[in-house]
Amino acid sequence: MTEPFKIALLGAGWFGREAHLRNLLRLPGVWVVAASSRSPASLEAARALAGPDLLTFHDWRDALQVEGLDAAIVALTNDQHHEACLAAFRQGLHVLCEKPLGLSLAECDDIIAAAAAAGRILQVGHEMRFQRLYQQMKHMIDRGDVGEPHLMWCREFRGPMRAGWRSSAALTGGTLLEKNCHHFDLFHWMLGRRPVRVAAQGGRNVLLDREILDNAQVLVEYEGGRRATLELCLFAPYGGDCEIGIAGDRGRIDTRNQALSLVHHRFDLPDRQEMKVADVPEDAGFLDSSGRVDRGIRPELEHWIDCCRTGTPPLNDGASARLSVAVCLAAQASIRRGEMVTMDEFVG
Repeated sequence: MTEPFKIALLGAGWFGREAHLRNLLRLPGVWVVAASSRSPASLEAARALAGPDLLTFHDWRDALQVEGLDAAIVALTNDQHHEACLAAFRQGLHVLCEKPLGLSLAECDDIIAAAAAAGRILQVGHEMRFQRLYQQMKHMIDRGDVGEPHLMWCREFRGPMRAGWRSSAALTGGTLLEKNCHHFDLFHWMLGRRPVRVAAQGGRNVLLDREILDNAQVLVEYEGGRRATLELCLFAPYGGDCEIGIAGDRGRIDTRNQALSLVHHRFDLPDRQEMKVADVPEDAGFLDSSGRVDRGIRPELEHWIDCCRTGTPPLNDGASARLSVAVCLAAQASIRRGEMVTMDEFVG
């Protein structure tokens, strides 16, 4: 019989509980032993979900000292990812770090090196790769359904992110790093080329009580002339969906995240294929601050635990997460400087 996989949840706030704890409690052979939060109310809510045997701590460092742990999930504010990941690897634990991996490439490099030195799995929380909608899209691209890919896009017009620490530039690293590292990660994964240049514009036009951008447009150029564009608006709460698409020389695919819809058009024939790519009933999807469902957490967790048990490299590893951080930093630099930037300046 397989021994229980024992996990410490570092950061039992809203996302740590709703995304990770609720899904972990549904997984067989998994035991959430400890959880941390600076908020007594969050710890009480975590105990209400997991039961009275859950060990709770105000300091995440104390949670890592619990004996018999196999792994830690780092769901702290972005500015704490670096220190917490390094401490977990020093304890010999596997780590699932929420995105972004770090606030700088130096932090990413430290974490990746620590994982290698410890011989432990590092997986990063880019759960969109595990949503069935985008796995279907990736499968169709790889199968050649759009031919040679040339253009990709993401348009997300939505309401504000949850208030609190996500309004802070210092704690998040900026809007694109906090919010859109997911979408850049999908661009890299699906286009399969190295980004070479980034041009971006953005501003803080409506949500003036916050320190970070509330809108942006970003253009990423890849090797071979492939390009991807991101349009983001955080002050449009009604009627929107996250629209992600790709066009090649033989067809295009359009997806809508909340509708779970995928439409494939062929250019050589008047063919149009529509499908709904639903989630499995076991997934504990949850509502974000705009009332939209976030998905992909359960299969992401299952993948991570399997990788920890078998030693298989994860789909969303440190290197892929580092590249997403690099593009976010390049885009934010482009906005500050008012000019196109090259990725060589950021990737190293």
